[in-house]
Amino acid sequence: MASNFYIVHHTARLGVSHKYFENMESWWTEDRGKQFNENLHNAGIHIHKGMFINENLVFCIYEARGTVSDAEFQEFIDGPGALGVHMGLYPEKPWNNTCHKINPSLGGSNPPFEPYFED
Repeated sequence: MASNFYIVHHTARLGVSHKYFENMESWWTEDRGKQFNENLHNAGIHIHKGMFINENLVFCIYEARGTVSDAEFQEFIDGPGALGVHMGLYPEKPWNNTCHKINPSLGGSNPPFEPYFED
């Protein structure tokens, strides 16, 4: 089953986003980065690109194996395994995460990135 791609629209929650950026400096380590990627891949998810617009707005492009439902994807992004999303603040969530599934068939059937997962 082919992968699905998502754009995740992260908008900062009032009074919490500054903690995210503070933790990015102190809490985030190379080992936590490895753990985040391991958590992602174990869930059948891969992050292709994170794009910071400002301290209140971030867009990321993720890929999910075709076996991962939209609900499971959203649950992961909002949950404790998404270390890069909550930056150690879980269960206090710094972002409201709106997930939009990309429909490549509307743009010539080309995915936004070369698929990470080979099915």
